Amino acid sequence: MGDKVSINVSQFLRQYESAGTRRVYLTGLKFFFKSIYPESKGEDLDILSKRYLVEDRDHREDILKFKESLEDKAPGTKNLRLNTVRAFLSDNEIIFPKRFFKNLNGRTTEPITWEKIPSNEELKRVIEYLPVQGKAFALVLSSSGMRIGEVVKIKVNDIDLNSNPVKIRIRGEYTKTGKRRITFISPEAKEAVEEWLTYREQYLERAQNRTQREFRKDKGDNLFPFTADNFNQMWHNALGKAQLLERDEKTNRVTMRPHNLRKFFRLRVGRYGRDEAEALMGHQAGLNRIYANFDGAEERLEEVYKKSIEELSIYKRTVQVVQLDEEMKNTIRTLEDQINALVNSGLEKDAKITYLTVKIGDLMVNDEKKTKEIDQLNHKTTNIERSLHNWKLTVQDYEKIFIYTRSKMKEEASNREK
Repeated sequence: MGDKVSINVSQFLRQYESAGTRRVYLTGLKFFFKSIYPESKGEDLDILSKRYLVEDRDHREDILKFKESLEDKAPGTKNLRLNTVRAFLSDNEIIFPKRFFKNLNGRTTEPITWEKIPSNEELKRVIEYLPVQGKAFALVLSSSGMRIGEVVKIKVNDIDLNSNPVKIRIRGEYTKTGKRRITFISPEAKEAVEEWLTYREQYLERAQNRTQREFRKDKGDNLFPFTADNFNQMWHNALGKAQLLERDEKTNRVTMRPHNLRKFFRLRVGRYGRDEAEALMGHQAGLNRIYANFDGAEERLEEVYKKSIEELSIYKRTVQVVQLDEEMKNTIRTLEDQINALVNSGLEKDAKITYLTVKIGDLMVNDEKKTKEIDQLNHKTTNIERSLHNWKLTVQDYEKIFIYTRSKMKEEASNREK
């Protein structure tokens, strides 16, 4: 082994494009070398890995010892760390029989940590303690089914705030599977995103000043220009303030984690279409079934999503009241257009009156013989003035109708909320 070119930890991690993958593998290798060299505290992993690879060791026994140190970990965490070490050793030509790791991983898939999916009311309590960017992030997570790693990657132009419901196009490079897809967010998530966008530039400027680096170059196009760790910290703080911070007695892990918002989504959308929920979440099986069985796959996903909006909403005003708000806005816009048309029409008549008045003056100066024609023009002018007067009365009537209609719709909206 000493004559071979060894690959240290840094070289091993460099082959993985995803920063998340590199972070997870780095953690696994830290725990592995800690189990092998418990006396080494804070020592460089590249140095430890080089030391390990040149030593004459019983690698099988090292793996078994490492497995014992993982007994209190969840099965998924345990398997991931064992497979990380397996990949690292394999790259250094230390190969184990397939059955060895198969037996190590075992068949247990049930999580050790008890996880809690928040209710709509609990999610509302947590969100009340999140900053504006955290509120928007949490509502996008809970109403879209996206992975947290996908949400931190989406760009501002990936989200169509003018569509109904709001559509997000998730690029393949953002996803775990490498497959692109679409999903949607709820009306209340849209409102939160729009509010966040009014503060986003200020946030970027402050972040750039704090870090003293080219922050905009890395994150300037992202809808949420911060990391998953940043949001996890916001979430943890909000859980504490909402008095919902609970830990599993065995693993000491937080039971209501951001990842559970995907389960919140699947539970609610799945009531209206299980495959559709899986497809929106990016699970390959669901994507395959939906896109194979429906010609209008995106229309089908939108149809199912619309049915589930009420279930996804944490503020129970969303469906009826938001629709009423939209109707009221449309009515107000229509009335404003009609009033503007009337006003513009009145301005045109004012111009005609001015023109005719000048014309009358010219006729009186140039030809007294045209008195009859002037009388006729005066008669027309009088009629136009009367017409203008009637138009102005109509404008006033429309203004009264506009004010009355807006008042009634606000009153109706208030009654519906009650």
